[in-house]
Amino acid sequence: MEINVEKMDANEKRKINLLLNKARNLGMDTSGYGHGAVNQSSGNVWVWLEDYPFTLYIPPCGDDDIYAVWIDPYDGEEHEVLVQSKTLAQLIAWCDSLETEED
Repeated sequence: MEINVEKMDANEKRKINLLLNKARNLGMDTSGYGHGAVNQSSGNVWVWLEDYPFTLYIPPCGDDDIYAVWIDPYDGEEHEVLVQSKTLAQLIAWCDSLETEED
């Protein structure tokens, strides 16, 4: 997993750690190929792991709520859900249902 923390401030680094901990708590393998960064346009701090159909992120403001976002590969439309008490299986099923809707 590639995360360049050199350009991140302390709060952004803290959010990366929250995202990685959440990913591990969900049962996601964080040792594979992936990236973590800050979206310079939105300010979202995110972690993407190749083996999963969604990206985890925390918005720049608020209570450190963690969201999952699925991006439609055909039109780029973003769908998001609050992760809170969801399981990895529920998040994957959510992505699968969105993908089925788009077909």
